[in-house]
Amino acid sequence: MDLALFSGKIVLTTDYYDKQTRDLLINVNLPASTGFGSGLRNLGQTQNRGWELGINTFQVDKKDAGWSTSMNISFNRNKVVDIGGEGSEIFTGAIPENGFAVIVKEGLPLGTFFGYVAEGVDPETGDMTFKDLNNDGQINDADREVIGNANPDFIWGISNSVRFKSFRLDFMFQGVQGNDIFNATRIETEGMFSVKNASATTLNRWQQSGDVTDMPRAIFGDPMRNARVSSRFIEDGSYARLRAASLTYSLPQSLLNNFKISHMEVYVSGQNLLTFTAYSGYDPEVNRDGNSSTSLGIDYGTYPQSRTITGGVRLEF
Repeated sequence: MDLALFSGKIVLTTDYYDKQTRDLLINVNLPASTGFGSGLRNLGQTQNRGWELGINTFQVDKKDAGWSTSMNISFNRNKVVDIGGEGSEIFTGAIPENGFAVIVKEGLPLGTFFGYVAEGVDPETGDMTFKDLNNDGQINDADREVIGNANPDFIWGISNSVRFKSFRLDFMFQGVQGNDIFNATRIETEGMFSVKNASATTLNRWQQSGDVTDMPRAIFGDPMRNARVSSRFIEDGSYARLRAASLTYSLPQSLLNNFKISHMEVYVSGQNLLTFTAYSGYDPEVNRDGNSSTSLGIDYGTYPQSRTITGGVRLEF
């Protein structure tokens, strides 16, 4: 739906979509008699439903001044519909020496984190305690459950263009809300299971009986698997970022005519200038596994996006 109001000063665009994707390639187990452990088959089916809303406004539109704004927000919900039968599961997002962090299962969204539920540090032993889901007195693979979702509740952006006489300022904020990140980097920096450098947060680790802390003890080899894939490493990945900004000054035409220049402007611009987030890692907008559609939201030593500032002069003769 497209709607224009007040002689085009406000323009709204709304889209709803329901996308069904079938015959996705999936690795499935094969009988040992084939000589292969697994093979690709066209079995997968996913569903994506959502809304997208865009608003463009023109608050000021005069000869020597102008101000326009563009805003957008989108909501997407995806779900695995079929991966070869009810009860089928695919584990992905491997964390070195700690198994998998992501599960693909019918009824769940892609990018679902799967692991143990951490319940804090035992003040007597200094080891992490984990939720015993089946109440059998043991902590094993049967006690793993969904611990997070890499998909955001919504994605948004807002950009402004402001001009006054010879100056023009353009800037854009962008962000996501409600997504989880599995910060696997902390397994290395807070695991304290080998002789390597550690984060300053480990200074608050458990050291003697009675210590109350959320950081377990340091012990070589991690025999109690304190650093296993668990909710301990799930963090809120929501952020707001000043994605881009530029300031431009156009020189007076009366001055340029003396040099046979039709147009000249000086500008300075920047990318990824500011980020507002509660995420403890370098960059909340990360994915160790690149463009993987199943292994989302894992930060494992992932290089952050760079902040870039550039300046220049544009000439037209």
